[in-house]
Amino acid sequence: MSEKFTFLSLYKQGLDLNKDTQVKISGIVIPKIQRPYAQGRTDGVCTYVRNTLLKELFDTLLTDEIFDFNFIYGIVRPSNNGYVMELLDGQQRMTTLFLLYWYITNRELKADDALDTEIRKALHQFEYQTRSTSTVFCKKMADYRVDINKAPSKIIRNAKWYFKSFDRDSTISAMLTMLDAIHERYEKLENKNLHERLENIQFYVKSLGYFNLSEELYIKMNARGLQLTPFENFKADLTNFISNKDYSEFKKLVPLYKKDSEEQVPMHFNFSVKLDAKWVDIFWRQEEKEIESYDTAYMNFFSRFFACKYIIAKKDCVSDRDMRQDATLHNLYTDAENRTEVNEYLGFQPFEEILEKHPEYVLCLDKVLDVFYDYDLTGHTIFKKTLPSWEKTSEEVGDNFYCSTNSKITHTKLIVFGAIIEFIDAYEHFDPESFDKWMRVVWNVVENTNIDSLTPVSSLIRKFSAVIHETARLTKEGNSFYEALGKYNTVERDNRAIIEEVKKAALISQDESWLNVLTEAEKHPFFKGMVLFFTKDDVSLKDYLHQLGLASEMFDEDGISPCYRKEHILIRAIASQYASWEDLNQRYLTERSETNKYLKNILASNEHVRNMLCEALSKNNSDEIKGVLQSYIDNAETFAHWPNANEVDKDYCDRAFMRLRNDKELYDWINEREEGGNTFRVYWFEGHIMFAVPRKLYAKVALDTDRAKVAREIANKYGLDFDDPNQKELCNKYDFCFGNEIWLHKDCSLGRVQVGFCLHHKLIVRFECKEKKIVDNLMEKFERCSLDKDNERLLQIEELQHDDCKATFKNLSDVLNRVFDSLRSYIAKT
Repeated sequence: MSEKFTFLSLYKQGLDLNKDTQVKISGIVIPKIQRPYAQGRTDGVCTYVRNTLLKELFDTLLTDEIFDFNFIYGIVRPSNNGYVMELLDGQQRMTTLFLLYWYITNRELKADDALDTEIRKALHQFEYQTRSTSTVFCKKMADYRVDINKAPSKIIRNAKWYFKSFDRDSTISAMLTMLDAIHERYEKLENKNLHERLENIQFYVKSLGYFNLSEELYIKMNARGLQLTPFENFKADLTNFISNKDYSEFKKLVPLYKKDSEEQVPMHFNFSVKLDAKWVDIFWRQEEKEIESYDTAYMNFFSRFFACKYIIAKKDCVSDRDMRQDATLHNLYTDAENRTEVNEYLGFQPFEEILEKHPEYVLCLDKVLDVFYDYDLTGHTIFKKTLPSWEKTSEEVGDNFYCSTNSKITHTKLIVFGAIIEFIDAYEHFDPESFDKWMRVVWNVVENTNIDSLTPVSSLIRKFSAVIHETARLTKEGNSFYEALGKYNTVERDNRAIIEEVKKAALISQDESWLNVLTEAEKHPFFKGMVLFFTKDDVSLKDYLHQLGLASEMFDEDGISPCYRKEHILIRAIASQYASWEDLNQRYLTERSETNKYLKNILASNEHVRNMLCEALSKNNSDEIKGVLQSYIDNAETFAHWPNANEVDKDYCDRAFMRLRNDKELYDWINEREEGGNTFRVYWFEGHIMFAVPRKLYAKVALDTDRAKVAREIANKYGLDFDDPNQKELCNKYDFCFGNEIWLHKDCSLGRVQVGFCLHHKLIVRFECKEKKIVDNLMEKFERCSLDKDNERLLQIEELQHDDCKATFKNLSDVLNRVFDSLRSYIAKT
């Protein structure tokens, strides 16, 4: 059997480095792959193990017997100028031994005792790496000399070096529990002279370095114990990267943990300590005390941070549009939180690729987390601004999606998070007042941008970064926040909402009276931040207040107010300002306030509409305003058709345009159809200009044809019925019809006459015979008759082109007269 070791002799005797070499080690390391210390947990099983172990230990320490602590396994590896052993098995027993030595040393030895010096040196050589807090705690404990006259946990928690965040470390909590248990058992002893027998606790040591089994053992250890959370894996990878990266900022000496700390440590070590000892408080909320929730929230924070930074880092090589399919962004953002919830970690590679090119992002991360800790943990400065003003019921209301698993991330929230990060990064010091102004701008822009994919997400995160960094630069030159923002150089292709915010900042910087006026206007339930769409750039404050009052009556939380929905005067006036097919094609027109903000987008982006509203709202009351709107409808510009349009196409275009301007009943019907949240769009489909809800057959109107009128007149004249009674009802009520096609029919003894108003302006007349023998006889009576290839009893009699209403009715009547005459003639002969 091999030689036995003690806690002290472990550093004196040789251990196997490989098959041929033995070395002395200078430290025992509990590596990151190990679980937290468990023998001090308070659950039933751990309590039983703890009590049983301590009873056996103390019973042995009262005798001269050897206490067999079994085997410990590890790997001897080089470290600095010496060697250390990484424990793979024996962590729990060695940690308990560390605590026992510390306790008895403090109870029985004095500072000038040789054994005290030797033991404290050995305590210093015992290092926990599972968490930085555990590392710091054990180092502090090695030097901590105290008179133990009550429960050690109370004494230690009151020590000046003890951080409150240590309570969040399950290993430290378990250590304190074990020390209290040791104290309780020690206090019951009559013979309190145990330090002489500590060397009786002995164990065997097996170095596995030359077996190259570390990876295999790691897998087995993960399988038999609690699985590391994605955050624990990520944290280990991140701290390893920072520690090993050759980047001068990571090696700079900084105050440990707090700014006023006298102890100086390398930045990379301080970052690691703050991960476990400081920033954990941001994510450890009273309502979420489960470790899994805390770890998940912490991991989500990092994923979102790096997603935002990745978008910014790739601005010159991955377009906003391409971000929709970008694999790295999906890894960091869209797929990341689902993986975290199922405890899945795909590795550090995507993070490492970012940090290799941008190690400064770690400095930003350090700064961001410090700000969250300093300003949000108690004052909720950031929390209060994670909702826009129009959604807040009080100043204390906010959204803690950045530190909670209860509030899920969305595209909008990621953009807001990115804007917060960039603000903190841009300014040397965090200023709550400037932050408040910035978040007002951010929410105004976000609310008035259609965020329906990762394209606008990418665009806004990048734009906010550019805007706030330039604003911060100009602020350093002596400008106020609004002066700096007002000087930002926008370009025509910029987001319209950002352009508006720059204009508002310029107004405020010229006259602070604008601030309260604009801030209050932004709370309007429809405007929600967008408050310049009805005025000119050089408007005076007096004129603006006049226009604002009238605009506030023109819109409400549902969109266009009832006063201006009467006869649909405003939406028809808006439609009249789209004077070309290029502008009208793919345009959503609605009177409602809905998720995609189509109405607001029109108001913000169409200069003709903005000029019309500016003129109208300069009047004195709603009657005068309606008069201006009607004049715009009546005097709309001649419609510009699509390129290479022939005369028939131009007629179709003009007809559609006139319908959108003048057909009040069309908008009545649309209002009914939009109650379910749908919105109508103008687009080209199979030869027609359609006004329709995409992919909704029963919410579709062909604007460029009067086929419904012709269908109704033909039905009335010849006694035909509509195949779809709903089409008939609509046709009788509104003089138009929904759907791609309208079919009429009339039955007789020989079969059924069918009339179809079909796509591409085609009119089809056909007859379905009851019997096959009728087909041959009837085919002789119609000049252009053909047999349907899929139905041997269906005769296609005539195909016409529907164009002018009167001409179509006449031509179709001529065909139907021949059809019915032929049928009557055939019936008479038979």
